[in-house]
Formats: sequence, structure tokens, C-alpha cells
Amino acid sequence: MKTIKTPLVAFAGMVLLGSALSAATAWTGNANDGDLFGTAGNWNSGLPGTGTATIGNGDTVDLSTNYATTIDGVTVTANSTLNVSADVTSKLLTIQDTGTVNLTGGAFTLPKTSGNNNGGGLTINNGGTLNISGGDHIFNERAVLNAGSIFRVTGSTSTIRMNQIGTANGTFDFVFDTAGVSTITGDLGFSWFSIVGASVSVDGSGYTGDAASFTLFDGSYAGNTPASGNFTIAGLGAEGVGWTLDITNSGGGANDTIILNVIPEPGTYALLGGLLALSHVMLRRRRA
Repeated sequence: MKTIKTPLVAFAGMVLLGSALSAATAWTGNANDGDLFGTAGNWNSGLPGTGTATIGNGDTVDLSTNYATTIDGVTVTANSTLNVSADVTSKLLTIQDTGTVNLTGGAFTLPKTSGNNNGGGLTINNGGTLNISGGDHIFNERAVLNAGSIFRVTGSTSTIRMNQIGTANGTFDFVFDTAGVSTITGDLGFSWFSIVGASVSVDGSGYTGDAASFTLFDGSYAGNTPASGNFTIAGLGAEGVGWTLDITNSGGGANDTIILNVIPEPGTYALLGGLLALSHVMLRRRRA
């Protein structure tokens, strides 16, 4: 009997383990545990693993502890939100129909799944928003921004490494914190940024530093970058006075970058000059 019980127990354990992960599953939500991604009871068919995990009931889901299992795909849709502050790997990430993914920390990894890194990877559609404000994130496969989609970089504390990224009419949104803003870097394999049709919005109102240059895009191979007319720069004063823009577009075979140079406005210099003059007068009075 003993030789029979052990395999049966092991088999039962394997069945229970297999039932915890699902081929495809949809979020049903459970506010009692804080809407945690890693709770099996919050999914209609068990935890995400093989197949696509869909969050589409308008809920806000938190992935705040490391998720060890590689997921075939995550779709966030229908006004739902996924907040990620821990480590997770998914072969596909689709954000659509006013869905939002906030990467605030940890490491989101989209692994290499094709020989030339040209497989489907990150797709943002129809009002979807990806907002990156912290953490270290890698997108090994092709990323596509479609009409009405937003790729937002908030603040200066993220590392964002891309492979291929393309858009005909999506929007890149850069929001400065007091120290600046992070770079979207293409340095993985055949890094091609085909973003000539993209709109680029910059909000520099939160910046409190001195004159500095900030690289918004750095494609280590080549691509097609937007023209200056595609940019909207706010919160940094007037062009040529508060800021300038350097756009490199080789069209192939060389590094393409977009660099925003922040210049203190004349009023800033005048204020500094006034303070220096006042200090000089006060010093002379003390000596007298």
C-alpha cells in the first residue's frame, strides 16, 4: 500500500498545481484582497500562464508582488487599469479601448520570441495608454502604437529599453518631474524606430533644474523620427528662448536621436543678476 500512496499523492499535487494556472483566463475581481493580480480567486479560470489573461471589467488591478510564471499574453481593455510595481514577464501586452497600464516600479519584461525581434509584442490600440513612471522595463519584440494610443513617460526614474517600435498616428507623451524625464532607448538587437507619423507632447512644467539636455528618443540603429511640427512643448517657455530641439533622422544606418535642450529664460538670468547685484550692494554697505 505504501508504494501506491506515494505516486497518488504526487499525482494529486501535480493536478492541483496544474489547476492553478490557466490556458486562458479573465479577471473577475475581488475587492476583499485589494484586487491583487496574483490571487487565483480573482480569475475565472485560475492564475495567468499559458494563453491570454484579460482584464476587461473596468476594474483596477494591482501587481505588487513578483509574478514568477511567464505569461503568454496580457490584455487590458474596456476602461480597466493594471498597476505594475513588481517583476513580471509576458510575451504579449495589449492595451486597448481606454485600458491603462501603469508601470510604476519593478521590471516588466517582454521576452524575445522571434529570430529578428519582429514578432508581435506590445500593442496599444484605440484609446489605450501605457504610462511608465518607474522601474526597469524591456520590450524585446516589436511595439505598435495605433490611432488614439498613448505611450507616456512620466518623470526621470525609469529605464525603458525597446527593440522595434512603429506608429503612424499614435502619441508619445513626456512629463517632466523636478529632475527631468526618462529616455525611450532602442538598444536591443535590430532597434528600428519608425515613428515619423507620431505626435510628441512634452510637459516641462514640473522641471526645476538648470539648463540641461534631455534625450527623449535614442534609437541605436536607425529609423524615421517625427518632424519638429509634430511636437508640442509646454511649460518651458518659448522655442529658442526656453528650449530648443535637436532631431537626427538618418533614414537608415545611423543613430537617430531626439534631444530637448532646456534653456533658462532671460527672466531667470535677470533674476539671478538682480540677486547678485543686491548681494554686492549689501556687501559694500557692510564694509562701509
